[in-house]
Amino acid sequence: MKNHLNDNELEILILAEHRLSAELLRDIQEHLKECRFCCENYEKMKSFYSYIETNADENEKNDSITAEKILRQNALIENEKMLNEHKRAVAVYNGSYEIIERTKKSVVRWIGDFVRYNPLKFSGSLVLVGAVIAVTLYYKKPEMKYINPTLAIIKENVLYVYNEMGDVLWKKGVPGMKDYRTDFSFDNQKAVSNVREIFLDDLNGDGINDLLMIGNFTAKGIFASDTLYSFNNEGRLIWKYGCGSLAKFNTPRWKFSDLFIANYFTYKDKTKNKTRLFVVAGTMYAPTKFFELDTRTGKVAQEFYNSGGITTATVFDLNNDGKDEIFIGGINNAFHCAFIAVFDPDSVRGFSPSTAEYIPAEYQKNSALHYVLIPHSSYGKLVSLADYNSVEKFLISKEEKTLTAYVQEIPNLNQSQNFFGSILYNFGKDMKLNSVVPGDNFTTNYSRMLKAGKLKEPLDTAYINKLARGVRYLK
Repeated sequence: MKNHLNDNELEILILAEHRLSAELLRDIQEHLKECRFCCENYEKMKSFYSYIETNADENEKNDSITAEKILRQNALIENEKMLNEHKRAVAVYNGSYEIIERTKKSVVRWIGDFVRYNPLKFSGSLVLVGAVIAVTLYYKKPEMKYINPTLAIIKENVLYVYNEMGDVLWKKGVPGMKDYRTDFSFDNQKAVSNVREIFLDDLNGDGINDLLMIGNFTAKGIFASDTLYSFNNEGRLIWKYGCGSLAKFNTPRWKFSDLFIANYFTYKDKTKNKTRLFVVAGTMYAPTKFFELDTRTGKVAQEFYNSGGITTATVFDLNNDGKDEIFIGGINNAFHCAFIAVFDPDSVRGFSPSTAEYIPAEYQKNSALHYVLIPHSSYGKLVSLADYNSVEKFLISKEEKTLTAYVQEIPNLNQSQNFFGSILYNFGKDMKLNSVVPGDNFTTNYSRMLKAGKLKEPLDTAYINKLARGVRYLK
């Protein structure tokens, strides 16, 4: 296998091994033998689910005991008192737990909870009279000036959502999810979690941020990896949408499993005065689906398929026409190299340029404004465990109106840092290539291989020009 195993693969192996083909199961097991990092993650995850399975009981009388055990294991020390006192804030679903507690609770809500959980105490007439008086004299909406979520953090299986003053607006149990923060960029968190787990933005234009979240795959979990969940500023679920179907072709090299969402981001459409939502979803291998999701209807509005992984995305007005374009980058499996595709947000359709082995020739049409291939360098081909390079991230210069693709020639995270090498490809208007600049790690490691006699061409102007000539514009 080319990369580290992600959470979805490990969870399927632990919880639903029967869903894996014999070949894929063998590949995963071989990878675990070779990769210490993935093996450690596997053992930790296996221990987590083993604990839940051991303690989960079908008898409802034992559910509260199981929930308390899980919460004690995952909750922060300062929250233990709150969790122990408010047991009814815990809900158990097939051995998984969910907690949610708002910072404010109205009188009516308090009375409703009291009646629900203390029916005998409430049966007395004096309590009833007191409740009516409380509602009549004291009920009003809880006043809270700062209600806009501005920061969300997942820590030790609990999601905390904060307002601009640093107060906790609400929190929720998110079992099995990696630690994550919305104030760090997705690119900077890929080493911790290879999917964008949570995201804050105003989706409906009311000036208040909503929270988007996906879950990790689990047979008994609360949140699914192929579904986006939207919560309002009080922690209430507003909607949840999947990512639709996946186009499949009868090509033997492709391997399919359930879709999972890897990335999602918003696009501020100034002409239509609304926020639009774009999503990247894929399988364990290929293809990858890039699409727009209509948050009002839950339907896929438009979609594009790439024959390989999509590893990064950004929006930027490169041609200076006053409208942002969408840039996606990653790997094109058919050509064994990195790619960049540029789209008008109103036209995201079709299938990437490919070979018939991946996408039949009659389907290889798309609405991309540009589709660019970036070749794998001779150094990358020599030392990489993969047969491709990949666009790791985009760097934008609004002052110079340029976009730089940070291309990793050694995309295998389990390879030694001594072999890493990156090259920066800088593009201007209409994706015209301005320059090619090897990164420091590429220069250092290339020189070492050249000195050892494993490479023949010196890293000079002629070599840089050769890299530039290798860039192919398919659209």
